[in-house]
Order: sequence, then C-alpha cells, then structure tokens
Amino acid sequence: MLTAGCAANKATQSPNPTGAATAQPDEIIGKEVRYRIETQCPGDAAAIRIVVNDGMVTLQGVASSQAVAWRVQAAAAAVPGVKAIRNELLIRR
Repeated sequence: MLTAGCAANKATQSPNPTGAATAQPDEIIGKEVRYRIETQCPGDAAAIRIVVNDGMVTLQGVASSQAVAWRVQAAAAAVPGVKAIRNELLIRR
C-alpha cells in the first residue's frame, strides 16, 4: 500500500517534460513572453502590452524599429504553449 501511495505522489509532482500533452495556462504564457521580451529587447519591453487568450498572444504598443518588432514576435513564438501571435506593434518613426 505504501508503494502505491508513493507512485501516486510522484506522478502528481513531476510535470510533463515536453509540455506536449498539457496546455500552459495563459498567465504562465504571458509571464514567460514578458520575461523573454525583457531579456531580448530591454529598451522596448516597457512599451509593449501582452494579451494572452487561450494560447493566442497579442502584442500591442510601440517598438523602436521593425527589427525590434520582429525580435519581440520571435521571442513570443518561442514560448511553449503559444498557439498563434497577433503582432499589432507600431513602429516609432
């Protein structure tokens, strides 16, 4: 009986390493997207709003260049659980 209890505890504590079978909650996706944008585009991160709804990420706000907008989009696309991205970033001229 102890062995069965230990096995049950182990299964609930170990996450799926690939993430393929489980969907990420939108809040976790949003936090990871924010972290990656802040890491890769620190000067532009504060001007970018991230909205996540059922794995769909919408990027809103202003980027300093088209290259930054593409980097932000690529950073968001690399996050596990992101199904699609809507890039609504405006380029500052």
